[in-house]
Amino acid sequence: MTITPGRTRPIIRHRTRPVLTRSIAQPTVRAGIAGLGSWVPELVVTSEEVERRIAEASREHGFVPKPGVVLERTGVRERRYKQPHEQASDMAVAAARRAMADAGVEAGDLDLIIFASSSQDLVEPATSHLVSAKLGARAMVFDVKNACNSFMNGMQVADSLIRTQQYRRILVCTGEAPSEAIRWNVRDWAHMKQSFAGYTFGDAGAAAVLEARRDGSGIQYSDFTAASRHWEICTLKTGGTMHPRDLEHTYFAGDGNSLRDAFVELGPQILVDCFTRTHTTFDDYDVVIFHQVTGPFLDQTLAVSGVPADRIVRTIDTLGNIASATMPLQIERAMRAGRLERGSNVLMIGLGAGISVGIMTIRI
Repeated sequence: MTITPGRTRPIIRHRTRPVLTRSIAQPTVRAGIAGLGSWVPELVVTSEEVERRIAEASREHGFVPKPGVVLERTGVRERRYKQPHEQASDMAVAAARRAMADAGVEAGDLDLIIFASSSQDLVEPATSHLVSAKLGARAMVFDVKNACNSFMNGMQVADSLIRTQQYRRILVCTGEAPSEAIRWNVRDWAHMKQSFAGYTFGDAGAAAVLEARRDGSGIQYSDFTAASRHWEICTLKTGGTMHPRDLEHTYFAGDGNSLRDAFVELGPQILVDCFTRTHTTFDDYDVVIFHQVTGPFLDQTLAVSGVPADRIVRTIDTLGNIASATMPLQIERAMRAGRLERGSNVLMIGLGAGISVGIMTIRI
C-alpha cells in the first residue's frame, strides 16, 4: 500500500502481488470502524471539589492545598467519577451497547471481545469475560493492558486478527476507573505533589466495533515504540506479585514533570516516520486525536508539533485524563459533531505510562 500526497486526504492505491495463475488479486483486508460508543458517569467533580476533598481527608495533618492549584497545574475544570457500585466492566458494557447499536449489530454477531484498559474488575479472570457475560455474547475474549495506550493496542491486535482473517467482527472496549486510585489523605505539599497525577483523572467507558473491510477504509498504518526504562515514573503497584496486599500501593503515584520530560526525550521520531512512510502531513488528516494528560502539556505539544488547535477534539478541560478511553471517545465525538464522515482520515497519537508512544491512521 502506498499513500500519495494530497492537500486534504491521501489517495490510496493498492499494490497487487504478482500472480502465477489467471486470477484476480483480492483487495487488502483491513479492520474498519463499524460503530463507536462512549459513556461517562453522571457525577461531575470540579477542581475546587477535589481540593476540598483533599483538605477534609488531610485534616489530621493540618494540610490544606493552595486554592486553585489543581486547575492551575492540570487545566482540568471538572471530571466525572463513577459510583462505588459501578465497575470497569459496567462502563465498558454501557459504551459497547452504544457502539453495537451504532454498528447495527447484536452481541451474538461478535466473534471476539477485547477488553483493552488500564483498569480491571479483578486480577482473575480477564475482565473481558465479565463484559461478555453482561452483554450476553458468545464470543472469544481476552484482555490487553498497556496503560493509556491500551485501547490503541487493542485496535492494533484486532486489526492484525482481522487482516489474517481469524475473526471478522471484533468489539474493542474499555472501562477506565482511575478515580479508585486517587490519594486524598496527604501529609504535606511534597506528598500531594507525588500524588498529583491522580487529581487529573476522570472515569469513562468507550468501545468500537471493528469489522473486515475491503473497500480501502479502516486502519491504514500503525507504529508503536517504548522506553521501558521509565516504568517507575507513574505506577499503581497493588494487585501484582510485587505488592499483592500492601494498602499503601493501592494509590496512584507519579511525577508529571518527569513523565513529560520522558516523552520529550523519546522525541517525535515515530511521528516523523509515519509522515515519511505514508507521504502525508497534518494537512492530510481531518481530525488529529491526542491522548490528553493535562491541559498545559497538550498546549505545549500542539505548539511544538504545529497541529492547529481546531484540528483536535479537546476533552481534558471537562473530562480530565480518562486514560485509554480518551481517544475512542474523541473519535466518537468528532463523528457526532459532523467533523468526520465516510472517507475522512484520522491521525491518532497515543501516550502511555511505562512509557510508550503509538501512532495510528484510520480512514473512516
